[in-house]
Amino acid sequence: MFASITLFELKYQLKNPVFWVVSVLFFLMTFGAVTVDEIQIGSGGNVHVNSPSAITEIHLILSLFFMFVTTAFVANVVVRDDESGFGPMVRATRVSKFDYLIARFTGAFLAAALAFLCVPLAIFIGSLMPWLDPETLGPNRLGDYLQAWAVLALPNIFFTSAIFFAVATVTRSMMGSYVGVVVFLVAYLVITGIAGDKPEYRDIAAVVEPFGLAAVGNATRYWTAAEANSQMPALAGALLANRLIVIAFGLVTLGFALWRFSFTQKALSAKAAARADRKLARAAAVPPTLVQSLPPTRPDQAGAARLWSRIRFEMLQLFRSPAFFVLMIVGLFNAGGGLWFFGELYGTPSRPATFAIISTLMGSFGIIPIIIAIYYAGELVWRDRQVKFHEIIDATPLPNWAYLVPKTLALVGVLAATMAISALAAIIIQLARGYTDIQLGQYLDWYLLPMLVDIVQLAVLAIFIQALSPGKYVGWAVMVVYLVATITLSNIGFDHPLYLYGETPRVQFSDMNGDRLGGPGAWWLRLYWTAWALVLAVGAHLLWRRGSDTALRPRLARLPRRLAGGPAVVLVAALVVAGGSGAWVWHNTNQLNEYRTRDDGEIWQADLERKYLRYERLPQPRVTAMRMTVDLKPAQRRFDARGRYELVNDTGAPIAQLHVRLADPDTELRYLG
Repeated sequence: MFASITLFELKYQLKNPVFWVVSVLFFLMTFGAVTVDEIQIGSGGNVHVNSPSAITEIHLILSLFFMFVTTAFVANVVVRDDESGFGPMVRATRVSKFDYLIARFTGAFLAAALAFLCVPLAIFIGSLMPWLDPETLGPNRLGDYLQAWAVLALPNIFFTSAIFFAVATVTRSMMGSYVGVVVFLVAYLVITGIAGDKPEYRDIAAVVEPFGLAAVGNATRYWTAAEANSQMPALAGALLANRLIVIAFGLVTLGFALWRFSFTQKALSAKAAARADRKLARAAAVPPTLVQSLPPTRPDQAGAARLWSRIRFEMLQLFRSPAFFVLMIVGLFNAGGGLWFFGELYGTPSRPATFAIISTLMGSFGIIPIIIAIYYAGELVWRDRQVKFHEIIDATPLPNWAYLVPKTLALVGVLAATMAISALAAIIIQLARGYTDIQLGQYLDWYLLPMLVDIVQLAVLAIFIQALSPGKYVGWAVMVVYLVATITLSNIGFDHPLYLYGETPRVQFSDMNGDRLGGPGAWWLRLYWTAWALVLAVGAHLLWRRGSDTALRPRLARLPRRLAGGPAVVLVAALVVAGGSGAWVWHNTNQLNEYRTRDDGEIWQADLERKYLRYERLPQPRVTAMRMTVDLKPAQRRFDARGRYELVNDTGAPIAQLHVRLADPDTELRYLG
């Protein structure tokens, strides 16, 4: 019976969309840490991105983030039966409490462990990407991946799973479980923050700190780069004791959950029952309202009312999803850490100005709305079919856009709320760090609006893919392939923004220049890609599936007939805008300026080295004093500089040539004297 229930729960969790969303999220986070220079966990300098040290750090840090995910898996085990109304039937069977509770926990825990396998898989696949510098890579050893997953990550996942499973068993509430996660996280951060900077507590922390970060930190504190690239922390001493304590505590917590669990139905307390009775009494005391005649109908307002009703319904469905809460918590936790330690150099914090915070927020939180857009696009398109209600809805005389537009606008609303929450979190961190000059206009103009447009373009693409794909999971898989392919193409030289969907140049924010360094070009590209997104939206409207037939060929055959009228006008207008804005971007990027790919930059650097390497040991004077007068002219995007360098020849030999190095190869040197 135990094995059967475990297998049942494991199959259920593997079919749950949360499993696949989490797997994709952690795969992309890890893949980015390995392949993107701006994101580094455990590597950098002479430490390889796939070194044992980097693999260890990635597994430990992401297993800390993973506590939000384990809650979604294991807490659902206890709460699901009560919420579905199936609990009394289960309790009436002969299944024992141990088999019912522990077997289902085991199935959910195995699902969480399988989802975390995406982390070592992403490290391995990321290390094979062709654009990575071979100097930053070491050999891939299967034993390193296995030890990091089994010895470091798996006990952490078991530990958090057991704790939040016990919380769910006591509270019988998903919300109570998530509150327990927040309380646990805050307590953990406070305790580690107090003890982390005190050397006298390091040995104790190495044993009792539950995630193994302190134990591994102690073991590797004085390692050289060669040691970090060649060996894993030994499973001995404090690390071994820490792992055993974590597993033992998890088992004790499971025992507590088993002791506290009862097959009896959770009854209302006397206070709650009295409150419910008073509510019913108040409702019964309200006299009914009688009218002599109904108000006049207003057909012109009915359409807008129905549209808003559908949008509100779809948005509520998305906000109530446990996956949304998990994604938001993970994203805010990741962004909060990046924002709190933003710009810190040798322990000295930088000034958290809004323009600088925005760039960090985009990098640390940007993956969350992408995952939300892709995940909920599939949920919105396929939900009616999942609940077997699509035949009734599809039989109505409504046009396809009446289904497409509310779902798309609801997704836009959810994404806007997500971005607003992240901006609010950034403002709170600014205030907590003592910075009060909050520039709300910068958050709106430089973060909320551009990010929302970019994510909506991606959401429309995801809806279009789901409208064409034979199943929801196929659509998700296509979007994951698209994301990985976009990263791959841009890193191997195919990075022109006119053929990478949704691509915009990197914008440099500052108080002096605002967003003028890249901002106007980015908005022209957003106009270009928004027009193409509108083309995809028309395509989704024309190919929207109705009825029980999901084949693509019949819908393609009906496409010319459906195109006539309004869709044709919208399609032509979108193509005209895309053509005009694309021509303008091409003119500015490739004709008025010199467009260089990443490979072009490397070729230029190699040519520069071959040309000037022979002067490497040429005697040159040393700058001993410098006086500069710099006039900044932000309105003209330039500055005038005048100055004087004082040079001293301390080489002991006469200097025949003076070499001047310019940082920008396009700099025009008009006078030197």
